[in-house]
Amino acid sequence: MDESPTTSRESGMAPASAAPEADLRRLVNALAEPYAYAVLTWPAVVGVFLLQGQAGQGPWHYLLYGWLGLVHLAAYTGGRGFGFGNLITFNSLCMTLACMTHPSPWTLAWLPVLLIGLLAAQRVRWRQVGTRHARRA
Repeated sequence: MDESPTTSRESGMAPASAAPEADLRRLVNALAEPYAYAVLTWPAVVGVFLLQGQAGQGPWHYLLYGWLGLVHLAAYTGGRGFGFGNLITFNSLCMTLACMTHPSPWTLAWLPVLLIGLLAAQRVRWRQVGTRHARRA
């Protein structure tokens, strides 16, 4: 009987390399979250500004505002904490200010602030995942 050196089906034991792979997957997912929130919120922010002042677009405004509210509430839940939620809200605020100043050079001034906010959100998630891993060890 030639058994695999990493796992045994009969014993039900996980492979020896599963823990580092799971930790790496958890870390990659945590570091990708700020960008996922950006993809979910920033088009809605732009949509709110594009529909502003157009007749008959009230339901779309309510839908976009509701979407933004739900996504921002989700940023505070799921064990992410207030730091992550505040940074996602801060990034949406920066995107709003970039939309408000669109035809001027000030729009470009908000882009580095957005990138710094995304990096800060990544660092918050990095610390959260790292402390959870340290507690288990």
